[in-house]
Amino acid sequence: MRILVDTHTLLWYLQGDISLSSAALNAIESTENDVFVSIASLWEIAIKLGLNKLEIKRPFENLETDLERLDIKILSISFADLQIYRSLPLLKN
Repeated sequence: MRILVDTHTLLWYLQGDISLSSAALNAIESTENDVFVSIASLWEIAIKLGLNKLEIKRPFENLETDLERLDIKILSISFADLQIYRSLPLLKN
């Protein structure tokens, strides 16, 4: 199965946070699954670190290597992705 983890799930997983459910932990760690994270999540982490709104246990500079070691693949964002995004209905408050 292919799994796309969001920013919170990734952070909880990397930091061993108890907020991550056992089902999510098992899915991420299963060798039967391909685990992905969007580059947008990594961008969000970088922004929050720069604003001092987030602390992580390991240096941000190690994140790419950590993801490779854990076999979590980074998904890029293409122009075609942005065109699809433009056609999605947006939630308005």
